Amino acid sequence: MGVIINIFKLFAICWLALLPLSANPIIPKPQKSIDRVGEFKITKDSTISTDTSLSKNAINYLQKHLYRVSGYRLRSVKKSSTIFYHLDREKVKRSEGYILDISQEHITIEARDGAGFFYATVSLMQLMDSHIWSIRKSPKRVWGIKCCRIVDYPRYSWRGMLLDSSRNFFDVEYIKKFIDRMAQYKLNRFHWHLTDDEGWRIEIKRYPLLTKIGSLRGDGTKLPYSTYPAIRGKKSGIYSGHYTQQQIRDIVAYAKARYIEILPEIDMPAHSKAAVVSYPNLLLDPNDKSSFKSVQRVSNNTINPAMESSYKFIDGVVSEVSSLFPFGYIHIGGDEVPKGAWSRSPAVKDLMKRYHLRDRRAVEDYFFTRVDRILRKYNRKLIGWQEIVDGRAKLRKDSIVMAWKSPKSSHKIIKRGYRVVLSPVQYLYFDQRYSRAKGEYGHTWSTPISLKRVYMYQPTNSRYIKGVQANLWSETLLNEQIADYLTWPRALALSEVAWSSPKNRNWSDFRQRVYGKGLLRLKVQNINFRR
Repeated sequence: MGVIINIFKLFAICWLALLPLSANPIIPKPQKSIDRVGEFKITKDSTISTDTSLSKNAINYLQKHLYRVSGYRLRSVKKSSTIFYHLDREKVKRSEGYILDISQEHITIEARDGAGFFYATVSLMQLMDSHIWSIRKSPKRVWGIKCCRIVDYPRYSWRGMLLDSSRNFFDVEYIKKFIDRMAQYKLNRFHWHLTDDEGWRIEIKRYPLLTKIGSLRGDGTKLPYSTYPAIRGKKSGIYSGHYTQQQIRDIVAYAKARYIEILPEIDMPAHSKAAVVSYPNLLLDPNDKSSFKSVQRVSNNTINPAMESSYKFIDGVVSEVSSLFPFGYIHIGGDEVPKGAWSRSPAVKDLMKRYHLRDRRAVEDYFFTRVDRILRKYNRKLIGWQEIVDGRAKLRKDSIVMAWKSPKSSHKIIKRGYRVVLSPVQYLYFDQRYSRAKGEYGHTWSTPISLKRVYMYQPTNSRYIKGVQANLWSETLLNEQIADYLTWPRALALSEVAWSSPKNRNWSDFRQRVYGKGLLRLKVQNINFRR
């Protein structure tokens, strides 16, 4: 039966590939596009010019791909070029927007900022033969581009993807691939989940044991394979990995050149087993007799909020994280504090009595309020999962809340005046399987999420909505191939939900663009996408 299904899938892909291509194959779909007669041809004799340094990254990106695939770069001239990058803040009103005008003789790209120039270039490259994205040299030297005029800008300013490097570690090379592929589809927020129960992945010089102890799990370590990834992965040996501060700076610069901001997440107070086993003397009440397990079945994984040493530790971590990541936000997690945490902690009982805290929820609010003050000290704003506003924490109103539990989770948060990033598990958790079919990768604890399901997600309309984000948790990501499989092509649908106007979205048209040029772009990059 499985063989028959796979044959049917292969037939469907081949059939769709033979359909006439959408007039404009760009993903995400532009806001406005007008087709014209004829085509422009990029050759080794084409020239390029600009009147602004804001186009530098975009031009370098195009030149790099041309050189890698075709073996030549376009000659730069001061004027009278065939490809012209022009700064025009009168004509292009919106941030990240652009105008791409292609005639048979010239290409003109107009934008008001660097991101606009970059996204115009990405759109231009999507109009070219798919081999422009190839990781290998090609015999192709002439690139025909259909004439058209595109006026484009994003629906949302936040178009994000989370990658979990804690549960399973991904090396620097793969992180850069992940970022570059995001940029190809105008996704601009890389949420980097760097700490959790299963591993601490970021070097903190003030607290070296975080990586010396907290980045290792398995035989002879303090993080045994009883943590959740062991269900899908190996159960012996030592698993390790972390990023040095120099590696992080390199990745941040790489992302910046592609107009992607990196949001670091340091998960607290729960999901902190790796930190707790590294510095128990700082993060635990030595007299706490509480015994509990998280929803992921991890025991005693929570920082004690009554210990002043906990806040000193957090201050030291935030100090170094802030120096590494220029983005103005730090994600503090804040989700899934286990029932029973701190229930027998004398220090927490004293804290509750001193500050008249009625219950554990009030204790969490106290913790989040203290952490927000630390972030403010380092000129950083707070982002957390929706649990951070379940109570009455005194957070700054410019904090951002990620609504993940349901599509309706944002309603209550918006009523309290907080800005929201939408990330509902039922549509945008890419760790979930595509379907219940045998042999699919991924989790099954929520609903299956097909490509069509992602595309059909309709975000709430509100001025408080910053944007949307998909999350790729890594419990089942035992290698890069599985990570690719669960991301692509679903990230194509995410990009269109995040960028394109709802009135321009059409499933049949999108599917045609995906199975036309979309999957070919992935194939030439050796991405293990789901067919």
